Amino acid sequence: MNFFNSLMSSTGVSKLGSADSSLNDLKNIIDNIKTIISVGLGLVTAGVVILSIFIAYKFFTADSEDKRKNAKAQLIYAIIGVVVLIALMIFAPMIVKSVEGAITK
Repeated sequence: MNFFNSLMSSTGVSKLGSADSSLNDLKNIIDNIKTIISVGLGLVTAGVVILSIFIAYKFFTADSEDKRKNAKAQLIYAIIGVVVLIALMIFAPMIVKSVEGAITK
């Protein structure tokens, strides 16, 4: 049995009966989720900005009406994406905090 206890402690897995270490493990998981959300939103933001610039360029350089309509529709979708992204940036921290508060009680 000592072999399994040493294996679990060396790999960072807590003992099943320890409430403090389980709570710390849970806090670490929540912190990792917060980091993933922050990095993900940052990458998506950068992608949306680059895509919007490219679509705006297509819109202004379109030589036919069909190309202009297509670029306009894509630009509208990009703007909708930005609005959704801003909503996520506002509400994601609130959701994570409420879940964190419910779990750690």
